[in-house]
Amino acid sequence: MQLTRHVRPRGGRGGAAALTAALALAACVSREPPPLAGFLDAPVAAVAAQVAGQVEAIPVREGDAVAKGQLLAALDAREREAQVAQARANLGQAREALREAEANLQAVLPTVGGAGADIARAQATLDEAELNFARTEALVKGSAATEQQLDAARARRLEARAALQSLTATRASVKGRVGAASAAVSNARAAVGVAEAAVQLAEVQLAQARVLAPFDGVVVERNLEEGEWAAPGTPVVTVENRERLWARLDVDETRLDGLRLGQEVEVRVIAIPGRTFRGRVAELGAEGEFAVNRDVKRGRPDIRTFRARVALEERDPALRPGMTAEVTVRPQPAPAPPVAGTVQR
Repeated sequence: MQLTRHVRPRGGRGGAAALTAALALAACVSREPPPLAGFLDAPVAAVAAQVAGQVEAIPVREGDAVAKGQLLAALDAREREAQVAQARANLGQAREALREAEANLQAVLPTVGGAGADIARAQATLDEAELNFARTEALVKGSAATEQQLDAARARRLEARAALQSLTATRASVKGRVGAASAAVSNARAAVGVAEAAVQLAEVQLAQARVLAPFDGVVVERNLEEGEWAAPGTPVVTVENRERLWARLDVDETRLDGLRLGQEVEVRVIAIPGRTFRGRVAELGAEGEFAVNRDVKRGRPDIRTFRARVALEERDPALRPGMTAEVTVRPQPAPAPPVAGTVQR
């Protein structure tokens, strides 16, 4: 028969209570996950030239703070300035031609109305001559008028017809001149539109010789120097947007389940001890990347990582991209168990 000896720990009941509390505290501490390591990062724009040209000036240096729309670099714009001047001169000529065409049209339009009035009077004269000829012819048949009077009435009728035909032809000619003048005005207006578009294009190309900052930020690199040739799409100055700092993390897949989009976290920057910054999970990688532990040889699977991004909701001038950061994720409270008697849907 084996006897088991019970030994009371030292310190009596007080020592047991202390040991129990220490074990409970250790359990709580062990449940607190370690922080996720990463570094601060920010959006970077390699601002490029949209047109080709020699770099004439870069008035900014690395580390300079720049505002949105501020000049970062200027290309040689002498040729484009000449193109703008030429386009504006062509536009002035086109507008002058349009004014002349409109004035010509205004001068021709009244003649159409005058020709119409003349035709109306000639038609009335012809109608009267026709009636007079008919009356004279009837009188001649009744021996009340002479043949000479009939010949005179016939001559007046023929003269009235000829006058009407001449005025009708004149009105057709006037309408032709009005049509030509209207067409000239339309063509002049189209030429003005083309010239205005040419001016706008030349001004846009001139503006593209100036490389501007796309947002408020800090210059991190001068990709070219004065005198070098910039091709379209060639980066000239690189600008960093520090208004949108985030912490870049590579999270082990074993800890990925504890992260949710929009989840609030705490960010601590090693270079700024004693301070924490509020953050929120803004991105979780959809696919695993590199493995942190190579355990295949020992018969265990690799532990892969997923990229995550935590957007900082606080700003501080001391925060800079590249600084080492630690992100603390508080455990999410477990869902409350269903109340007895309720139906889960």
